[in-house]
Amino acid sequence: MPEIIEGDLPNRAQKLVIEWATLYQKELLDMWNSQEFSKLPPLK
Repeated sequence: MPEIIEGDLPNRAQKLVIEWATLYQKELLDMWNSQEFSKLPPLK
């Protein structure tokens, strides 16, 4: 599960961001490793 390294968000926003990052964890890691960035679907 993703974790917040620095900063803070309201609890509700934090849960939404973590849910989104969990859904797209593979894509985010691939972008991080390749440094080739693309858009992902927004939070809903």
